[in-house]
Amino acid sequence: MSYFRKSALIVFSLFLIATCKESFAGSQVTQTGDTKTLSDIQNKLNEIQKTQKEILSRISDLEKKAGAPVQQRPAMDPNIVHKIPVANSQIKGNKDAPVTIVEFSDFQCPYCSQLQPALRDILKAYPKEVKLVFKQYPLSFHPQAKNASKASLAAAEQGKFWEMHDIIFENFNKLSEDKFKEFAAQLGLNVEKFTADYSSAKYDKEIQEDISLGNNIGVTGTPTLFLNGKRMMRRSLEDFKESINNELTKKK
Repeated sequence: MSYFRKSALIVFSLFLIATCKESFAGSQVTQTGDTKTLSDIQNKLNEIQKTQKEILSRISDLEKKAGAPVQQRPAMDPNIVHKIPVANSQIKGNKDAPVTIVEFSDFQCPYCSQLQPALRDILKAYPKEVKLVFKQYPLSFHPQAKNASKASLAAAEQGKFWEMHDIIFENFNKLSEDKFKEFAAQLGLNVEKFTADYSSAKYDKEIQEDISLGNNIGVTGTPTLFLNGKRMMRRSLEDFKESINNELTKKK
């Protein structure tokens, strides 16, 4: 018997005892054998029995629900090749490279920040063979994530997307509007124009398009990476190199 069922029956038993005491106490006021009093007691016992059945039925339903298996999200198939348009996304590396890494990322995500050194090393190791495409995927529970996306795009207006990208990730855990302006000044941007662009809603559509694209191809968190359309399940430097070399071999 489950702990829940035991507890409920204990409570019910205490209720039963209290009710019976009350009923028999009432019977002492009348003469022993008083038919009306005995009838009242019997009615109360019948009501208690009915209530007991209802309680046990509800407990049974709750136990079935509690014991129901949790539906697992289907496993991602790394062999599916997704068509991921570059659109207006920022590109780093050789634009004609045969291997494309698409990164869906959140500027306030610590794991995305930790990934950046590996991505930089890959671009250094494969300067002609690999390009990186950055897709905005700010998560709703990161309060500064969307603002950081807007800050990066406002910096892109002045040709400094990747510089802003780097400095934001280096400070992912201490982001604020004042920090974004501070970063803009450090990068030598026109801070007045940056602030006006950042404060506007001009980037909302672009950010939402990236989020919708990610949702449509199974992105649920960050960072999520695709290499030539295939989702990368492992993301160490050696894993990148293995996947890239396999793609380059196919194209020979």
